Amino acid sequence: MKLKYSLIILILSCGSIQNSFAESLFKQYKMPPLDRITASSQIKTLLYQSKVLKRSQTVSISLDAINDPKAYQTQLRSEIKDSLPNLTTNEIVEFTGSKTSELNYFLQNLTGNKTVILQKYQIIGDESLLIPANTVLLGNNTTLLSSVSPSISIAADNIAIKDLIIETTGIGIQITNSVGVIMKNLQLTNSGRGIAVLTDSHFIEMNQIQIENPKQGGVLIQGNVSHVWLHNSQIRNSQRADHGGAGILISDAKSKPNLEESTTNKAITEHIWPLPKSIPYALLIENNIITDNLSEGIYVDGGYGLVIQNNQIKNNDKEGLSLEFGSVNNIVMENTLSNNGFRIRQTDNDLKNDLVLSFGRLDDGSSVSKLPGISLDNAAQNLVLWNIISDNAGDGIKMVRTGIRNIIMFNSIINNNKGHNKRFHFLGIRLGSAGIEAKIDPNNSTLDFLPAIENIIAGNIIYGKHWVGISLDRGASFNDIYDNMIRHQRLSPLDSTSSNFNSIVGNSWQSSSSKSWLDRLFD
Repeated sequence: MKLKYSLIILILSCGSIQNSFAESLFKQYKMPPLDRITASSQIKTLLYQSKVLKRSQTVSISLDAINDPKAYQTQLRSEIKDSLPNLTTNEIVEFTGSKTSELNYFLQNLTGNKTVILQKYQIIGDESLLIPANTVLLGNNTTLLSSVSPSISIAADNIAIKDLIIETTGIGIQITNSVGVIMKNLQLTNSGRGIAVLTDSHFIEMNQIQIENPKQGGVLIQGNVSHVWLHNSQIRNSQRADHGGAGILISDAKSKPNLEESTTNKAITEHIWPLPKSIPYALLIENNIITDNLSEGIYVDGGYGLVIQNNQIKNNDKEGLSLEFGSVNNIVMENTLSNNGFRIRQTDNDLKNDLVLSFGRLDDGSSVSKLPGISLDNAAQNLVLWNIISDNAGDGIKMVRTGIRNIIMFNSIINNNKGHNKRFHFLGIRLGSAGIEAKIDPNNSTLDFLPAIENIIAGNIIYGKHWVGISLDRGASFNDIYDNMIRHQRLSPLDSTSSNFNSIVGNSWQSSSSKSWLDRLFD
């Protein structure tokens, strides 16, 4: 069975997805070629030596594979659905016990494919529930009260869990080394972490999952995991402030013996090139509500071939969505991201860990330093398309550093810069270059510290009181900025501190008002 699914995954990632839709986005919109840098440019060598570009050109799902984003997401969804188990012919049995130890004994003594229906309104989790292969567990809206972690452990193939309420202080469900798992209509409240899908797990569906108030984070997808479909779900109010507390965390960080320790800010210390052995890929995250989390709504640390679409990502205390540390060849489209990044719930220790406590707090108690709706950092060849990005505290879209060949098109970026103050003001789109002045040996660094290079920023509507519509930071090179409409900015439609060549043509600017920059700061 494992060999069969390994062959399927290899064919999907290297075959049909890889070659079916080459260049259609570029052809449809007559876009410039991505490789635009001149041979004489001093930055060309740095570009082609960059770790994140090498990564984007080496992973098994290329930019060509995702270049028709609508077709790619349709095919990815079909591949997942077609590979999920069909367990409708299982023999039905009932379980009338009241402890997971009793249920484990009951399950271990079943033979053949079984659908087990729980009959008690409450089951006590005195040990981790181990679901065997080819089993459907129908919770019948039973509540599992568990004092162990994980409450449910899945390490086998062809399993479904439906209609269950889980209350635990540990991990609700942990999936490892499994193929073909369906989870539907599950509620997890006040858990440690809601659901963890770990290495060597493939073809996983999570549908109608509700996770509220998790102490450690909502959904974690980590390691060699692919073909996960998370949809029609809600993740609210995660209580952890670092990256590990994101509503959805997707990470290639190495697993540690303590799961929680493997998902903190330590990802930055791990190399993005050469390729790690285990990287999440080919995930479909759609039609979810991700809101009110203490950290990011969605944090992607190194995934590729992902589709993140049509989600409502709002009121998260840090970024709405982050693509960082080797996130390449992903599609982010048709999402709504609003009211993120205010940092109003962060403790002093949280701000200290993020190196921003020294900036102080505003009168409302929030941090002076704010965060954007979408962040890209050491990210390449991602497609950011047709999103609505509004009323966020910081920038609408921010490339922190080393943004290479990303396509940012047709987004509505409206009334961000909500957290502007005397020290910081924020932009519609920022092509940043944080840290490029540092004297860092690239051979000994885990990341690249480069400016924005060869990105395409086109067809966006940038409306409202951003400090600047589009900003190019130091060293930004060979970026194409065209056909954007910018209105009602505070200072100027476009600002650049780069002396390098960038193509800026065909945009529709609005001239600035006659107010002084100081007046506009406090508008």
